[in-house]
Amino acid sequence: MVTLKAPAKINLFLKIFNRRDDGYHNLVSLLQMVGLYDILTFQDIPAGIRFDVKGMSSDRSNLVVAAAELLRKEAGPYRLKGVAISLIKQIPISAGLGGGSSDAAATLIGLNRLWSLRWPKERLARMGEKLGSDVPFFFYGPTAWVSGRGEMVEPVDAVLQKWAVLVNPGLPISTAWVYERFSKMKLTRKRPKITMTSFNYKKPDVVRVIEKPCNDLEEVTMGIAPSLRAIKKDMGLFGGKGALMSGSGPTIFALFDTYHLAKMAALEIRKKKEGEVWVARVLRRSPFS
Repeated sequence: MVTLKAPAKINLFLKIFNRRDDGYHNLVSLLQMVGLYDILTFQDIPAGIRFDVKGMSSDRSNLVVAAAELLRKEAGPYRLKGVAISLIKQIPISAGLGGGSSDAAATLIGLNRLWSLRWPKERLARMGEKLGSDVPFFFYGPTAWVSGRGEMVEPVDAVLQKWAVLVNPGLPISTAWVYERFSKMKLTRKRPKITMTSFNYKKPDVVRVIEKPCNDLEEVTMGIAPSLRAIKKDMGLFGGKGALMSGSGPTIFALFDTYHLAKMAALEIRKKKEGEVWVARVLRRSPFS
């Protein structure tokens, strides 16, 4: 039996450059793992893939099942047994926190161990590209720049000794819709000619990112969910730094120097009933290590 904690991620920085011919967008983002986890357990069974989940509806299209089927197919003659997978879902879905991608990465890592395949993480990360743009990051975190559609990962030193407060108002946000809307709103306008390649040569360091946070998708999501602006403002009022929307949203986060400060801010935000609130450590080591 193998048990893994799959961490959530936040986007400390997200800049989008252009739409690609394959329909995805070229982007550069600084991703950071935080200590909000889904829990996955893998056990051998004689044959097949059995999937049980607590915290959301069980669906065979879940990325966990897709990852297990992909690895079993790639393993070929080595897939001597089936697997029973149990998922305790604690990361909210469609929240900009990468829970599904983290679960997919955990499944590839967990089955690699359970079945004693001993494949390197580079091979697993390439497989993860087929499952989702954020999946490769989870093999190289806890902190990394990603670019392209997310498949190019550049790990950086984990320098943040902080805590994060996460607020998810529970609004249904479609990532595909947000990117499509962004393309229509922004990428059709005349903008300074800065390419993804040129930006990658002069990326800001992590400290500067916190001082000047950026998420190109904020304007789109906040256009349909204006309550997010109030949450972001409150984060700053209660002492949070680098307040930003994560991914396509709707989760808003901010960073705090100590657990005490983060907890006090979370208590004040809960009083406002703006959404579900978590206090999570900014991870300096990946739970997949």
